[in-house]
Amino acid sequence: MRLPQSLFFLSFFFLIAAAASVFAQNPKPVADRLAAQNAIFEEQYESDLRNFPERATGFGDYRYNDKLAERSLDAIAQHHKTDEGFLARLEAIPSTGLSDQDQLSHDLLVRVLQQRIADYDLKEYEMPINQQNGIHTSLADLPLSVPFDSVRHYEDYIARLHQIPRVLNQTAAVLRAGMKDKLMPVRFLLEKLPVQCEGIIDADPFLLPTKKYPASISPEDQKRLTQQITEAINTEVIPAYKTFAAFLRTEYAPAGRSTLSASHCRRARSATKTTSMDGPPPA
Repeated sequence: MRLPQSLFFLSFFFLIAAAASVFAQNPKPVADRLAAQNAIFEEQYESDLRNFPERATGFGDYRYNDKLAERSLDAIAQHHKTDEGFLARLEAIPSTGLSDQDQLSHDLLVRVLQQRIADYDLKEYEMPINQQNGIHTSLADLPLSVPFDSVRHYEDYIARLHQIPRVLNQTAAVLRAGMKDKLMPVRFLLEKLPVQCEGIIDADPFLLPTKKYPASISPEDQKRLTQQITEAINTEVIPAYKTFAAFLRTEYAPAGRSTLSASHCRRARSATKTTSMDGPPPA
């Protein structure tokens, strides 16, 4: 007697489900899972270094010294997708049987990625600058970030100087998105930002690497590098800083919050989320 076709497929489905349940209860050997986890750790670390070259420089990794991070809204969204991908892969690895240290490493990276994703969902990236730190001050620290002991380091530095206008323009676009979503720091603190930019313009820290060259760099190279650095500063960096300072003074700071209460930002985030999901909130 042959089983009806529908009953056959139903029996087959239950067999597959049972097999999947057994597989879930019997994960791969610890050594295999640990190798997979360590591979994710390495891949995620290298991804961060590529996406945030200044961070790599701070770690003493000079592979990306001729680059500055992309700070556009599109780049931020892509970094978010990357974080989601790493989190999904990491959470798919059962941690049963891992050593305490490996379990801790697993939990720490999960927590870091979850926090990044939560910050993205709250649009924390739309407030990337304040009176204590921001792109305007971190860029001014570039001359202190590497040991200028070779021609290559100077040439990488010049390549970064050329990218400063792009970075400041991208940051301004992100700040405008925050203005639109009403995610703003307090106004009286924002009013300090253009003053900080003007202080950087007056001090011109970007010339610092030209003040003293190592003996290993020839006089001809010193002259060439000084000319290139000076030209990049005068024609690109300083004008970009002036434009950014004007934006902060005339557009961004005036739109700042007049209250210290954090509830304002929470309400703004809630309204933004409601708008994106269900259309505009009721008047």
